[in-house]
Amino acid sequence: MRTHGSLCVAIAVEPVEGEGEESLVLSTEKFEHLGFLFYFGDKGSEGYHLGQYAPFFANSDPDMPAVPVPAAQVHDWVLQNIVSSLENISERISPKENGPPSSSDQDVPMADACTSTNKGSINVRGPSFIEGISKSSLIKQASDLKGSSVKVLNCHDSVIYILAPLRYATVYGCSDATIVLGAVGKAVRIEHCERVHVITAAKRICIANCRECMFFLGVNQRPLIVGDNHKLQVAPYNTFYGQLEEHMNEVGIDATVNRWNEPLALGVVDPHDSLSHPAGVSDAQAESGSHLDPEQFTNFLIPNWYGGESEGSTKDNPFPLPDIYVASQHRNQNNLGEVKQLLREAPLEENKKRELSTALHVYFKDWLYASGNIRQLYCLQGE
Repeated sequence: MRTHGSLCVAIAVEPVEGEGEESLVLSTEKFEHLGFLFYFGDKGSEGYHLGQYAPFFANSDPDMPAVPVPAAQVHDWVLQNIVSSLENISERISPKENGPPSSSDQDVPMADACTSTNKGSINVRGPSFIEGISKSSLIKQASDLKGSSVKVLNCHDSVIYILAPLRYATVYGCSDATIVLGAVGKAVRIEHCERVHVITAAKRICIANCRECMFFLGVNQRPLIVGDNHKLQVAPYNTFYGQLEEHMNEVGIDATVNRWNEPLALGVVDPHDSLSHPAGVSDAQAESGSHLDPEQFTNFLIPNWYGGESEGSTKDNPFPLPDIYVASQHRNQNNLGEVKQLLREAPLEENKKRELSTALHVYFKDWLYASGNIRQLYCLQGE
């Protein structure tokens, strides 16, 4: 349903006058037809009308039908609730750590995810879009966003900082980028990305159809991995900014619980995908994520462009690091100190010391470009 959600919605689309996506809409009647594909209600019950759960058709007057809704909006809503349902499933099948299952460990249909989204204080403004950023750096704070959801789409070879409390965040179609998401209280979805580093503090995260990506996570629920993924790595959270703990408290993230190292792979690889699944091969379990080697783990520094505006009480990573990663950091720091000491005490003439210093700078510059870290240096300089 995640992969073919757009086709499911297209079944009910009614073309109207207009251009592009504006010409594709769904009426209340056509939207109800999707109820044959999406089940709402408790297991074994008769279910409910789909329109009762959609924010754009809820409580419509039968004598005055609701205005048709753009198909793209319906598609986003369907995907969001499928992801929420999958996350609920992952929580239920996770090993119970505190005794026998409780009364809350019951089947959770899409309705549960939807109603929890529609209750309480809802920000009616749509998501903020960050799209098409290339070979650049971008920072967004809470004052720069129009709502509590963000979508980062088709960004390449860039560093993007979203330092704000959020409900939902989506990263789609990005490559060769580093993306920092502040504090996400509901869910993060990463989809169709390649060679992307994602750093986030979140309640939960869902990763789908990604390749060669690395995730530095502070998450309260097990990372959910679905679809066709290759060479994913997960690691503990590795950064901070001044208002991080304030934002985490605002959206309800617990820094004492970090399940970054418990990725859960659901489903099987699509046997019809000829690129990654050759013909004749039976269904294979979806690939999970491996743990980053502690020797490769480094802290990530977020520049403070705005001075006082970014000041806050957070002075360090709020998520405790596992002992093996702490030990590795100490070893690396000690090794660096020893190298510095050897260079200072090297019995070289002044001209030889200058040659050595020049050679070290050249190698370091080459590494900056080869690793892509030169972009971070530009950020620190304020570009």
